[in-house]
Amino acid sequence: MIRWLKRGDQTAIVRIVRRELIPLSPHPHPEGRKLRKEIETRLRQGSTLIAEEASRVCAFLHLIIQQQTLFVDLLAVDRTSQSNGYGSKLMVRAEQHAVGVGCRRAVLYVDRDNDRGIRFYERLGYAIIAYHESLQCYEMVKRLAA
Repeated sequence: MIRWLKRGDQTAIVRIVRRELIPLSPHPHPEGRKLRKEIETRLRQGSTLIAEEASRVCAFLHLIIQQQTLFVDLLAVDRTSQSNGYGSKLMVRAEQHAVGVGCRRAVLYVDRDNDRGIRFYERLGYAIIAYHESLQCYEMVKRLAA
């Protein structure tokens, strides 16, 4: 089931970030309570979709919409639920929502060493348009159909 964030989901999101995103990132990250606080602050800046499996949060996508652009800020699927289509379902739902509020394009960033992530987004129609050395990541874009 795909749904919007609700109270109490943050603990599962922090766990997924710690297990799935931080190991791929070339940047240092806070730990413990500081990581939780950083994620909670980040989640307040947009909207979050949740994938649930047997009443357990197994994936999430955090998005921000600005100036007719969907920005996919974070997407992660717990390793025990990977290859079950949750990432694709979350992306489709985010894009549908964005089109519904007038977005014409979607933008996201992928860490330079996340080859699996790059292939995933390319399968969904995203294309690399730039590499940002200071961020150590690729910028990917997709035109959204109205």
